[in-house]
Amino acid sequence: MPALPPRLRQLAAIASTSLTLLGCHNGPPDDGKIHLRFSGFAGNPAETALMKKLVEDFNASHSKIAVTYEPVPGQYVPKLLTMLVSHTAPDVFYLDSMEFEPFLSKHVLRPLDDLIPTTGTHLDDYLPSLVKSFSRDGHVYGIPKDFNTLGLFYNKAMFDQAHLAYPDDSWTLEKFRQAAKQLTVTEDGKTRHGFALTHDSIDRYWPIARMDGAQLFGPDGRCAINSPASVAAMNYYAGLKLVDHAAIYPGEVGSSWTGDAFGQQTVAMCWEGGWLIPYLQETFPKVRYGVAKLPQGPKGRSNFLFTVAYVIPKDAPHPKAAWQLIAYLTSAASQAQVTYALPSRRAISQAYVEKHPEYRAILASASDAQPYAFGPKGDRVRDRMGEAVQEIFLGAKGTQKALDDAAADIDQMMKL
Repeated sequence: MPALPPRLRQLAAIASTSLTLLGCHNGPPDDGKIHLRFSGFAGNPAETALMKKLVEDFNASHSKIAVTYEPVPGQYVPKLLTMLVSHTAPDVFYLDSMEFEPFLSKHVLRPLDDLIPTTGTHLDDYLPSLVKSFSRDGHVYGIPKDFNTLGLFYNKAMFDQAHLAYPDDSWTLEKFRQAAKQLTVTEDGKTRHGFALTHDSIDRYWPIARMDGAQLFGPDGRCAINSPASVAAMNYYAGLKLVDHAAIYPGEVGSSWTGDAFGQQTVAMCWEGGWLIPYLQETFPKVRYGVAKLPQGPKGRSNFLFTVAYVIPKDAPHPKAAWQLIAYLTSAASQAQVTYALPSRRAISQAYVEKHPEYRAILASASDAQPYAFGPKGDRVRDRMGEAVQEIFLGAKGTQKALDDAAADIDQMMKL
């Protein structure tokens, strides 16, 4: 066996610790069945409960396959990489779009092309942008389970008070900016701002940059976040607070995220994912709000596509059985039970929106969205770009300098 690179040796060295955290496996019982393990995040109780139920239903309907569901608590990706290195990975596991390219570059994923036809599964039944998120070079590596996009959440009462028409598909970035300024008012010594933004990440800035025509990497492969389009977009985004004084950080009003600031009604608008809808229903049921698509920029619309797929590791011993599980989990009957995000099947997500129209803009934005992903060094690239955003908001560097430095650092990362 060839020597492992230092990073993989380090991961292998801690394999036993992670496996202990995930539970010991003494081998499948000798009952003539194919035994599979299935893992995913363990953060959303509603999702975990549904996955447990679906696995139980699968086991009850498949006499020759037995699946054990093993949700992973915390540090999902490091634990998963450790198991992949030690050849103890689950037969099926979640893979976030952010991690798709990094995992693909490690050659640890199995293409699904030969398996998909065996269950009569048709990729056309899924939203195209979702399937594309887990496809490369003509091969499909994952079937998306659900998704979210960003929506423009707006407080109807505040719009009514300001005599402003609610946001619609005609809104541009400039119209959004003017509305944010008009919705920023001071009463009894307290200021309510038009918009809540994030000043230490790219999660709201980068869609604006793409609306201006910016790209993460140029045709030559070099990082292009310091392009004129990217600089202009950053000046617009930072200007909402630093120039117009129409935006605020959530922490400035005692909130931990923009959705909470919106629910507390200290801001009139925020850009958040569909996950804000159940949060508002449970925590701030009296808030009258609407959800529109993000405004469009000079080069059109952009959005983030937050999605996760079911994948099979390259060395899975029972790929056909593992695929049967994925086909079951992404079937119309299974997806009809999803309530914590929008299902990835076109017909099922459309039916969900008919019953829950507050998600209409979230679904409609899928065609404008690109995966929440930043290349083979995804998390490091995202974090370095986030540092640049923070430097600009704090005044530590000018926009061009901050983005120049970040681009240089990212180019260096890509060489490692």
